Amino acid sequence: MPPTDDTVRLIWEGAIGADRMCRYYGYLSERLTRLGEMVAIGTVSFSGGAVLAVLNHLPDWISLAALAAAAVAGAALVIGRFQEKAARSVDLYRQIARLSADWEDLWSGVYERDEAELREAWRRLSRQQQAILERAPAEVPLWEGLALRCQREADEYWTQRHASA
Repeated sequence: MPPTDDTVRLIWEGAIGADRMCRYYGYLSERLTRLGEMVAIGTVSFSGGAVLAVLNHLPDWISLAALAAAAVAGAALVIGRFQEKAARSVDLYRQIARLSADWEDLWSGVYERDEAELREAWRRLSRQQQAILERAPAEVPLWEGLALRCQREADEYWTQRHASA
């Protein structure tokens, strides 16, 4: 039995969704790494500024302000756990990338398989994706602007490259 329009749509949406999530976690890991590096540089810079202020006998308020800024940046570094979240994002990216390839394979043969086989493959991939992402919202941040960018990119990619299948 050939695939129904509903099944084709579900597979299309699953493939785009996996691509979108793959892009999101890849970009997110880059952003979190950069953010962590900037906060670490700020911590070191403000600490160094405080030491220089003391050594150069500058007014106490300058060294206190630099120490306060270093403390705030250091706290942000610890509380933000940027490197830990970036590493988790990379892990999610890798898992979703493998799954995204499976979605793409399923899409490329969507009109060559029968309805029951396609539905079973869709269910399996959907469950795998859900299992990978179930704890993600609690572990890594959701940046709405980044999510919208990834949705736009995935839509454009799939529409331009795969819509003719």
